[in-house]
Amino acid sequence: MKILDDEKFIRNVENLIDPKEVSHLYFFQTFKRFLPRSLFKKLLIKTSKKTPYMGFVIEPYCLFLFFKLKNIEKAISLLPERFKLKKSRIFADEEPEHYLGMGVFNTRASTFWGSRLESYLVAEDKETGLISWIFIDILSNTIIALPSVGVADRNSKNAIYTTSSKGDLLLDFKEDKTDRQIILTGNITNGKMRKLDQPLWVMGNSSIGHSKKFSDNKNDDTLAVIFDPAEVEKALEIPIEDIHIKYNTLFPDLAEPELCKALCFPFAQHYIADSPGCRTYIKDINDMIENYNKIADMKEIKTFSTRNIKIMLLMGISLFMVIFISLVILLIINL
Repeated sequence: MKILDDEKFIRNVENLIDPKEVSHLYFFQTFKRFLPRSLFKKLLIKTSKKTPYMGFVIEPYCLFLFFKLKNIEKAISLLPERFKLKKSRIFADEEPEHYLGMGVFNTRASTFWGSRLESYLVAEDKETGLISWIFIDILSNTIIALPSVGVADRNSKNAIYTTSSKGDLLLDFKEDKTDRQIILTGNITNGKMRKLDQPLWVMGNSSIGHSKKFSDNKNDDTLAVIFDPAEVEKALEIPIEDIHIKYNTLFPDLAEPELCKALCFPFAQHYIADSPGCRTYIKDINDMIENYNKIADMKEIKTFSTRNIKIMLLMGISLFMVIFISLVILLIINL
């Protein structure tokens, strides 16, 4: 099976990203403290039923860093029961190893827009047998979707990842509430394209899970992203000597401090993700392509809307005003 029309798919992804709705969600996110967390989460899931697909674009030169795990027991302790830690290949022609991975990129999506540093373990889903990326940490200057809470506030005001005309890299992420930080510089001009391990990069993205800290206690099901497998067929391998980690306190007791692999994708990547509460099941690469072609053929896909959140907040504000006015009237009468 092959991709039939990548332009249609890319257009559908781009059309799902509405800056107006993203800005509205940012605004209403500040009011979520006035609603029970469970109610806000239910609102998101209700909205998702009408808009099961979310589009997101990872901008060119997203960076992936890999470190060898040194504390296997700790890594295992982070995984939900349905997963077991698994050795993996990053590139196709190498021996598998246990890795801590970090993906750093600038992105725009149906529900967020900004910079992110995601940290992962690689595991096997014991229920499906699929290799899986497991989120164990997310640092971002934009809102963060998590199964446990629905939508979380940004946690890193300082979140920089950029490149220069000389091929230089600058990365600096620091978590607001702690001293956890990573600072890195480098250069990609000596990089060479190299074939990636497809089970990890394609099927791993069809089975994305979350650590115990981030998962929903009632449901630890995985989610999938749908994309053209060609977008992860090859990546630019960056020589380790061209990457300089100046500071890294993110996972000192989990992985070796020395970087063992670095790569970047020198092009934009377009993805369709499941909305919260929705699930697309991908069996293999042909199934991925079948879903890709199906989405490419859709004439109109509804994008994420904050309408339900607006209505709920307006009802809450109206109820508050009614109670306030009633109390004022009672106070005046009693005087």
